[in-house]
Amino acid sequence: MAETRDFHYEADTTHPLSSEVVTAIAKAHDEDVLDQKWRISDDINTDALDGLFQDHQLDTTLQFEADTVTVTIRADRDGNPSIKIESHR
Repeated sequence: MAETRDFHYEADTTHPLSSEVVTAIAKAHDEDVLDQKWRISDDINTDALDGLFQDHQLDTTLQFEADTVTVTIRADRDGNPSIKIESHR
């Protein structure tokens, strides 16, 4: 069984959230974003993800499985999202 490792990433609100998720997964795996074999669009509708958090929704949580990770996105009471990556590699 693979070891589980948690990684926390504070999203830059000036970038699309989908891009920040890709960056967070790459950092969690010590990979370069452009060298990843996984593509977010294989698992997630990026427009829907970006739209869900676009208006800085307050106290929102979204969790999904992608690549070899569980991604949890939480928007705080000010609507700023943070990303938690639970790596299963």
